[in-house]
Amino acid sequence: MASVTRANERYKRRSNRMIEILGLSAIALLTIKYFSPVQPIREWIVGKIIRFMVRYNQFWLQPLVQILSCPFCFATWLTLIVTFSIYKAAIAGVLTMILLHCIEALNKYLYENDDDE
Repeated sequence: MASVTRANERYKRRSNRMIEILGLSAIALLTIKYFSPVQPIREWIVGKIIRFMVRYNQFWLQPLVQILSCPFCFATWLTLIVTFSIYKAAIAGVLTMILLHCIEALNKYLYENDDDE
């Protein structure tokens, strides 16, 4: 009976980790790509950083612009900051890439078939 309880606890911990990584990937996709109320704020911040970079020759800030523009980068860094695990961060980046490609393929399929009707 004790071994079943330990197995259940291990399963719960693993599933919680997977849900955490999936949640961080979803947050990154929503923040960078799909959640409309955040887009003007994100674009304003990126514009300010770019103007600052050009005006004062501070091109070392370019990776920050890339992180705020790329869902994969944002998911990787967000997961790294939240979990302090490079493995989870890598998994979140790859998972975000897979989710983004699935969403784009689904949109392409739906909109191509919508024209036929």
